[in-house]
Amino acid sequence: MHFINEVVQIYLPCTNIRRSVEWYVDVFGYKVIWEQEDSANLKLPQGPLLFLKKSEVPQSLFFIADNQETPVISFKTSNFEAFYDSLRWKGLSVTEINEYGTGENGPYRDFYIKDPDHNLIEVNEFPDLKLPQYRGY
Repeated sequence: MHFINEVVQIYLPCTNIRRSVEWYVDVFGYKVIWEQEDSANLKLPQGPLLFLKKSEVPQSLFFIADNQETPVISFKTSNFEAFYDSLRWKGLSVTEINEYGTGENGPYRDFYIKDPDHNLIEVNEFPDLKLPQYRGY
């Protein structure tokens, strides 16, 4: 018996709600569901909601694996190079593009960007995964 159906919300800490809301709306195209002084809830056309919660002290989300910072959130884009170029044109700091994998579901590319509170975010162009064990729908 299964009790959980999907991930519905991701929480990220931020020190300034207004600044973070503006950033996520501008960079990723989020729509604001509601916003308060200490929190905000944002949405994209698909995927879980993004809940921004005010933190009095900076708390950047990432973890260390293989001696490097690793993100805890990843966004997929269907227009990878244009999105990458638009971020650079806006003057945002992004990593170089990395390419991984081979076979039926590869290769794919990604890069990293940090939000105003230095939460590390991956942006990728995963091909639509064709293996049913990776998609529940």
